Amino acid sequence: MSTPVLRTEKVTQRFGGLVAVNAVDMHVDQGEIVGLIGPNGAGKTTLFNCITGQYTPTEGKIYFHDKDITGMTPYQITELGMCRTFQNIKLFPHMTIMENAMVGAHTRIKENLWDVIFHTKAYKKGEKQAEERARKALELTGLSDNPYYYGTDLPYGKQRRLEIARAIASDPEVLMFDEPAAGMNEGETADLTEFIREIRGLGYTILLIEHDMRLVMNLCDRIYVLDHGTLIASGKPEEIKQNPLVIEAYLGKKA
Repeated sequence: MSTPVLRTEKVTQRFGGLVAVNAVDMHVDQGEIVGLIGPNGAGKTTLFNCITGQYTPTEGKIYFHDKDITGMTPYQITELGMCRTFQNIKLFPHMTIMENAMVGAHTRIKENLWDVIFHTKAYKKGEKQAEERARKALELTGLSDNPYYYGTDLPYGKQRRLEIARAIASDPEVLMFDEPAAGMNEGETADLTEFIREIRGLGYTILLIEHDMRLVMNLCDRIYVLDHGTLIASGKPEEIKQNPLVIEAYLGKKA
């Protein structure tokens, strides 16, 4: 059995007396699409924030391959090869599509302050490399036609793609999507589902949070379910659909 790309061991996050994530064990293997689901307030985004360095877990460990990344900063984790998108779109409003994508690419470019101030050869070389990475990411996501339009001028579904393009431009191994279908209509969600399949086909490993159960059940190889911070179920989609604890968490005991 191969070593997981990403795993958590008893990860717990407390905020004062509130236990937002409670001793969660999970793993993601190479090339998988894994879903993390649960009712509102279940602790999904908090767990994402622990994994990606926004929070340092109160207890437990997080491993990327065999490396302990617990407590690392977001930029250190991105450099290792893990990048995320956010539940709320976070594009830079006064930047073009190309510039937004280049933000991700710059995580791989080594420049110092003097290079930037004086536009040295190293700076110009780095900018060219960043633009090439960004252009490839935009081509992959179908956004290369008008790269010098403002990112916020794109339709909603394409703004979501631009966030994914920015993540891809950072050259990650693992992509983490926080509700990528939020706010999308049925057609946009279908397009996104197919697009994520295509990304996996290129060798990326994907962990996603999502409330759209049709997307999750059609797309994910395995699913983890959180409720009030506690992992209540894990397994393949067909197992999760029939799990009484999952049904109760989503629909209530009477249902």
